[in-house]
Amino acid sequence: MKRITILLAVLLTLSSCGEELVFNSPAFIGNNGDELWEATTYRANVDDLGYLTITGVRNSETINLRTDNTIEGDYNLGNEVSSAIYEDALGTVYSTNSVPHPSVQIYPAEGTITITEYNLIERTVSGTFFFHAFDNTGLNSENFNKGYFYNVPILSIGVVDTTGQTIACQNASAVVLTTQTNLDNVDPTGTDYTPFCVAYKTALQVKKQACGDPDGSIQDLINGLGDCSN
Repeated sequence: MKRITILLAVLLTLSSCGEELVFNSPAFIGNNGDELWEATTYRANVDDLGYLTITGVRNSETINLRTDNTIEGDYNLGNEVSSAIYEDALGTVYSTNSVPHPSVQIYPAEGTITITEYNLIERTVSGTFFFHAFDNTGLNSENFNKGYFYNVPILSIGVVDTTGQTIACQNASAVVLTTQTNLDNVDPTGTDYTPFCVAYKTALQVKKQACGDPDGSIQDLINGLGDCSN
């Protein structure tokens, strides 16, 4: 019954679009802005940490939806372990973990991946998504809405290691990596340096609280940033 409900919801949503579309099962589909985006191939995998990645490919474009678990429910995006990444036909990568430029917006990227069914017996996953992702400059973005993935086949499921970091520590580490990458891509003498440095410094402080800092290495990085002025 749950799967029938999902299918009806997809059909009703797609019928509101301006283009004719025959719904297929499995499927990976959404709107890129006002344009219909439909994957021609799709797959899902679960790695050894329990992260689920759902991939849709259309020609040379790719969407990767990543959640930090396989439990049915909502996964918020924007400087989180869970993320959405879109690579366009020119190879430009847009991620919900890229920090928007302050001239564009002062709050993080956003979005939600919802897993409505994770079927271990048939090894398929279904759900919905929307996201607003930025490139590594933070100046350019792509918006996907009314996204659905239905009965996408799960090709591999890793053996989950439950002895590793906590989810909070994993989240904090992911944000540190993203903000560090963004900081490394700005001119240290330019006006963009300070806001990106502050974002990285804040991420380090959150990681220290979530993961601990037994050898003091995180605090050394924080101290090395000073007041983030250039």
